[in-house]
Amino acid sequence: MGLHKRNNSSNWYYAFQAQNKKYVGSTGTGNKTKALQVEREMRNKIHSETYLGEAEEISLRDAVSKYLEPRKQFSYYRGMESISRKMFGSKRDPKTKNENPCYGLPATLFLHEIQTKHIERLVAKRKAEGDKPATIKHEIGLISSTLREMQRLGYKTNRDVVFPQLKTSYRLRYLDSNDEAALLRELDPNTVRSGVKTLEARTPEMQRNIQDNYDLVIMLLDTGCRYSEAANLPWTAVNLEAGTLNIYRSKVNNEDVLFMTDRLREVVQRRHADRRQDARYVFENKSGTARGYAAQAIKKAMDRAGMNDPDVVREKGGKVTMHTLRHSYASKLVKNGVSLFEVSVLLGHSDPKMTQRYAHLAPNDASKKAVGIINALQG
Repeated sequence: MGLHKRNNSSNWYYAFQAQNKKYVGSTGTGNKTKALQVEREMRNKIHSETYLGEAEEISLRDAVSKYLEPRKQFSYYRGMESISRKMFGSKRDPKTKNENPCYGLPATLFLHEIQTKHIERLVAKRKAEGDKPATIKHEIGLISSTLREMQRLGYKTNRDVVFPQLKTSYRLRYLDSNDEAALLRELDPNTVRSGVKTLEARTPEMQRNIQDNYDLVIMLLDTGCRYSEAANLPWTAVNLEAGTLNIYRSKVNNEDVLFMTDRLREVVQRRHADRRQDARYVFENKSGTARGYAAQAIKKAMDRAGMNDPDVVREKGGKVTMHTLRHSYASKLVKNGVSLFEVSVLLGHSDPKMTQRYAHLAPNDASKKAVGIINALQG
């Protein structure tokens, strides 16, 4: 009993006995370490069915839906929903919004049937499709989180699935002072450019949208908030007298009080003076509720400013996104001597290790010392 190979196959086969019944089958791999994992999964599956009774079964598709349902209120829901569609073979083009077929897990797959090989195959297919490790991590992270929650709810699951550790090292893209100025010029409500009506021809709603985009970018640049934290900020979180914002970070479930810069304070004061009498949010949509995720106009301004031109992306190590504004805030602080611990607190990181990505931006005193020595030797 155990693992063995057959003459006509390169794969390992498992064979074991439970309750006087023999179980034999292929592990589907020639790698012995992976084969042992498959055998262990099968043993646990049979043990659960034989000795522990049958828990309620649930398909992966239904489990993901059940996991996402209570999270509809959060700003990240749309992203997770997009990941779930992709998981089952439908990938949306970010520009055309068309649904295109891609590799997906079987719609009939039950949670207790998921094995390590399913996850490994998904990762391999995503790499072949050109997905970056960070993108793949989000997808397998959703599967992992769904499994854990369904286990907690008492559904029948496979508890021995091994999820790979994906390395996501990449260059950090942030805006320098020239980039920031260029972006704000593109967003300036008083700027007249091709494709935008003159000030006189704009409707009040159009002008409000243009102003909102400019003001929101100022808030993101000067607080380092996540997009959702700024876009959904209620007026009850604003203290104009003290010049502070009470930021609730739903992603990590913590709360911070941040002081406003002079230019941000001017923006917030203006918006407060111009707000509707019963306005609840600093940034509203046309229905008068929280703005939510509406970043297309800002992304277009980034493109118009040349930040995502292919040559620039290659030189600076990545595309500019909405999250780049958060990186830009942190980079300015670290470059000017603010400690990584303090930056971690300001960003609301749940784990200070996340702030280490900015460590290379800290003033390099060792380099200054080296230059001094070399200059002295050359003199």
